Amino acid sequence: MIRKSIKFSTANDIKEFVNVTMTQRFDIDLIAGRYVADAKSILSVFGLDLDSEVTLGIHASEEEAAAYLERISRHLV
Repeated sequence: MIRKSIKFSTANDIKEFVNVTMTQRFDIDLIAGRYVADAKSILSVFGLDLDSEVTLGIHASEEEAAAYLERISRHLV
């Protein structure tokens, strides 16, 4: 699993992130403390405490994830 730190500034950032994430074939999680949310579900993402950095968990190879990470790069810390 590939792990990256991610942070959102606005609700529109989250909406954009989820829209991009939903198009991916592999599983993607957001991890905040002991909570893990499906990053493809906007309700799950909004259920997390997003005031601080969260961890993005990508269940794919580096090659598979490269294009996705480029699309969401403005949110990566």
